[in-house]
Amino acid sequence: MPLHLLGKKSWNVYNADNIARVRRDEAAAKAAEEAEEQRMQEVDAQRRLAILRGETPPPLPESDEADAGRASKSTERSDAHTGSTRRRRKRPGEDDTDFELRLAVERSDMAVVALESTRKPTSSAPITDHAGHIDLFGDERTRAHAEKNDEAEKEAKKKRREYEDQYTMRFSNAAGKDGLNKPWYSQTEQAAIDLLPKDVWGNEDPRRKERDSQRIAENDPLAMMKKGASRVRELKQERKKHQQERDEELRQLKKDNDRRDRRRKREERGSAEDSRHGESSRSRHRSREGRDDHYRDRDSRSRHGEERRRDRSRSPNHRRHRRRHDD
Repeated sequence: MPLHLLGKKSWNVYNADNIARVRRDEAAAKAAEEAEEQRMQEVDAQRRLAILRGETPPPLPESDEADAGRASKSTERSDAHTGSTRRRRKRPGEDDTDFELRLAVERSDMAVVALESTRKPTSSAPITDHAGHIDLFGDERTRAHAEKNDEAEKEAKKKRREYEDQYTMRFSNAAGKDGLNKPWYSQTEQAAIDLLPKDVWGNEDPRRKERDSQRIAENDPLAMMKKGASRVRELKQERKKHQQERDEELRQLKKDNDRRDRRRKREERGSAEDSRHGESSRSRHRSREGRDDHYRDRDSRSRHGEERRRDRSRSPNHRRHRRRHDD
């Protein structure tokens, strides 16, 4: 009979207490790892921000400094003697990728610490300029040069433009200097222009103002757009009217066709009734003629019978027979 002793051992991996203990240890290790990772990220962020601002980065925590010191000692010992380093071990719950990343971060932190130990801050200028943009490589002189006076810049640009207008031709000045800056149709409050009612020869021209106002109205783009819009509305009204007339003609034509169809049906019904009445009258007439023929035949037969009887009575044989009958 085999002995079942595995369940009684304290190191049994299938024991419920051991399974619960392992799960608690894994959860605690995971929480500690996440807390350590969060702390490392915060420290790295503070150090990077300090380096970008040109300030001295804060020192590493004690654990990191101890790791860095051990790493530097092992490096120095390996360089001084045989070149072999002390083997670094993995932390609990750490895989190969996390282990390599941690070693790379430690090496970069060591390099930054070595660089910062020999570097001194040269400027305490802010990292952002007057416009709010981040400037990592600019110095105070370039930043001061970038912060120019707007009014001075506008004045210098105006003078430079006036100087260039003396020997250059711009498309904006095709109608004269400042010819298109303020066109007449863009002015809301235009002063009244008093034109002399005379032509070029000095003669009286009372219709000059009328022609000028007509010319201005014709050259006004807003008037042209209004005219085009009114023409479009007129075309729409004409099309609508034409469509209504066409629909009315179609309705009238349909009414005429319906009236014609009803008249034709009434005529067909009347002709059918007339034909039926004619046939019945003809049949009655034929029956009446048949009766008359019958009566005429009967009368003729009766008359023929009477005539034969009279003829027989007049004959001598009939008289002898009659006397013999009387005797």
